[in-house]
Formats: sequence, C-alpha cells, structure tokens
Amino acid sequence: MRKIDPTTRIRDLQRSHRDRHGRRVRALAVRLDGDDDEVVLRPWELRLPRSVIYAAARSRGLEPVGGTRALVQRGPWLEPMRFTRVEGGR
Repeated sequence: MRKIDPTTRIRDLQRSHRDRHGRRVRALAVRLDGDDDEVVLRPWELRLPRSVIYAAARSRGLEPVGGTRALVQRGPWLEPMRFTRVEGGR
C-alpha cells in the first residue's frame, strides 16, 4: 500500500483555494476596470462577499450609488450593487 504524504494534500488544497478565489477576484477586477461610468455587480454571480466587492470598488475610485446606506440590505432579497465613478478617480 502506498503511503500518502499529508503535507502534499494540504499544499494542493491551499493551491486550489487560492486559484479559485484568484479567478473570482480577477473577474471582479475586469468588471471594475471597464470604461463604464456606472457598474452593476451581482455578488451571487461573482461568488464573492459584498465587503470584498465594496473594498475593491472603492480602491478603484468607485462609490456606491445612493451612498453606503444603499448597500445595507434588510430582508431575504438582495439587490445588485451599483457603483459610479467619482471625480478624480481612476
């Protein structure tokens, strides 16, 4: 019977986790770096937390439409996140 090294399995798990989230963040970056003045993002399509999307948008000079309060959702239904470019932003 072949002996399996547990560190190899852990490294493979770490690599797959990093690759999966890396793809999601790269997809988010592509959408945020477009030429549009208003960007609509759906967290369930990107499969990223709303806080990650908000932080990435702010770092690229985008602000939520309606202010930060517009992102706070109450109830079972989530609305898409809408951002717009700020003067002096990228």
